[in-house]
Amino acid sequence: MSTPPLPAGLDDSRRNRVANRLHSAAIHLLRRARQEDRATGLSPERLSLLSVLVFAGPRTASELAAIERVSRPAITRILNALENARLVRRERLVGDRRVTVVHATPKGRRLMEAGRARRVQRIAGDLGHLSAAQLELLSEASKLLDSLD
Repeated sequence: MSTPPLPAGLDDSRRNRVANRLHSAAIHLLRRARQEDRATGLSPERLSLLSVLVFAGPRTASELAAIERVSRPAITRILNALENARLVRRERLVGDRRVTVVHATPKGRRLMEAGRARRVQRIAGDLGHLSAAQLELLSEASKLLDSLD
C-alpha cells in the first residue's frame, strides 16, 4: 500500500529536509571513515585515482582527468607517482598505439581493498551501538539510496 502524496509545497520542503540531513550524515560518516586512509600512505588525490582504477576498471588519462575533475597535467603527475610506487601500470591500446590505458596493479588492488576494508570496519564500529531493528532500517535505506542511480 503506497502512501498518498503530500500536498504541493510540503512534498518539496520535506524532500529538501531529508536531503539536507542525508547530506550532513554522509559527510560526517565519510569524514570519520576517511581517517583510516592515512594507513595507505597515499595522498587523498592518489588514493581517489587508484580507487577509480580498482573499483571501476582501467581508464585512459583523459577519462581519469574528467572523472577526477582535474587538468591533464595534474593527472599525469598523480599517475607518475602511482606508477613509481608500482600501484598502476600504463599499457598501449593494441588497436591504437596512440592511446594509453591505465590499470591498477595487483599491489595497487591489494592496497585499495585493504583500505576499503579498514573504512568498512570503521563504519561497522560506528554502527555497533544500534539495535537489530535500527540496522535493518539502515539496510533498507541503503537499498533505496542505491536504487536512485
